[in-house]
Amino acid sequence: MNELTVAYLFQIIWALFLGGMLAFGFRSSWNAENGQRGLLSEVRSGTEVWLDPIVFPILIVIYVAAYMTILNREGQSLSFLIGFVSDIFLFTSIYFILLLLILPILRKHFTARMCATLWLIPVFLFYQPQMLVMLTVRPPVAVIYIPGGVMRIVVCIWAVGAILIMGVQTVSHLWFSAEIKKHSRPVTDLELTEKWEKLKEEMGLDIPIRLWYCSTIKTPLSIGMRKKNKITCLPERSYTAEEAELIFLHELHHIQRNDTHTKFFLKFCTALGWFQPFIWIAVKKAEADLELSCDEIVLKGAGIDRRRKYAEMLLTTAGEPRGFTTCLSASAESLRYRMRSTLNEKKKRIGAGLLFLVMFFSCFCVGKTAFSTDRDTLGNILGQDSFDVTSALYTEDLENGERTEITDKEGLWDHISGIRVDRLLYRYEMMLSYDEPVVLGTISSDDKEFTLFGEYLEIVRYETGETLLYHVVDPIDWEYVSSL
Repeated sequence: MNELTVAYLFQIIWALFLGGMLAFGFRSSWNAENGQRGLLSEVRSGTEVWLDPIVFPILIVIYVAAYMTILNREGQSLSFLIGFVSDIFLFTSIYFILLLLILPILRKHFTARMCATLWLIPVFLFYQPQMLVMLTVRPPVAVIYIPGGVMRIVVCIWAVGAILIMGVQTVSHLWFSAEIKKHSRPVTDLELTEKWEKLKEEMGLDIPIRLWYCSTIKTPLSIGMRKKNKITCLPERSYTAEEAELIFLHELHHIQRNDTHTKFFLKFCTALGWFQPFIWIAVKKAEADLELSCDEIVLKGAGIDRRRKYAEMLLTTAGEPRGFTTCLSASAESLRYRMRSTLNEKKKRIGAGLLFLVMFFSCFCVGKTAFSTDRDTLGNILGQDSFDVTSALYTEDLENGERTEITDKEGLWDHISGIRVDRLLYRYEMMLSYDEPVVLGTISSDDKEFTLFGEYLEIVRYETGETLLYHVVDPIDWEYVSSL
């Protein structure tokens, strides 16, 4: 069993593990919120599914810092960084767009909680430190060539845009938070505060959550990224006991699920793919699913009268959430669907099995696309103006096959020197499948060794220890090479 086969087996085992952990975490959270018996189904202060979504943006920043410092291998940290971030961007963009397309079907048959969790797949996929290794282990399925100058311009524009948009969103959130606090006052109504504390106790929320009135908002909302800085704000008006209970349950479930962190993750995704309009649309749908999932748990087992009351309240308190806040009633864009869903008592599938499958197959969708740049001929890459290959071996099976010396080295050089190759941004570790034609050559004048196999060229410089990997653009006549 060769190293590449071991890498694939490990990937399968890891995919099963991640899928199982997600399904288990989701089911445990579902049981805890719905009062069902089961492992880890006891009442708990936090019911986020497995991982806090804020780990995604935090770890991406850590990965970037690591690539620029600790993992600065062979002086190519920028290339590795571009490749790594590009892979995350490609997966997240394509996954969000596909999920956006099939969301109407999913919403029809599965719980809103499951639909909301599906948007978090990138969190569960890229939290793992070994992704830094896994992405550079196996060869890519497709290679995308971008000229060096164009790539540098594109990367600069993307980076500036991402930083600017995330910065604007963060400043907007901080400004909105300051305005909320400036125009708010504590709720002193004894009936409301007693109900608030009672519901907190029933849900197992033992963290401090302030209940305020705010004169500048139209819809109840919750704000606060830190655990000890949570605030639920109500518009300045009177509330019946039933209205207060519905509002409190909705907002407390947001807090229990750490949905402000989920909103931060979603906003980070818009910054990551800021130039793609579909990403912005997908994030809007994801935010709507957060609200739908809270509607779902609040109305669990409710009769038609309570559902109608809830729908009326959504209509009369419609507003627009800002920053990383969660609110009871969003804008009209998603309000119509929420009202229809609120009045619909149809039982839907929980969806833990679907989450397992999506997580499992997602593990095989990363690292499939690589980027290359700096196209040139193999002869120029090796730096040979004239023929200078001192030794060359050919084999059709590197692991067990017999290696045959290529006697016509000049003929070999004439055939391969004009072949175009692109430099890959990633340095993949296990490229050979061991059952494909391979040419092993050395150039003593420059102290280099090259390996030509399949669609790739690997060059090792002994003096510096540098290893470079290239994608071969032009076809190689392996039958001719074997005859030399």
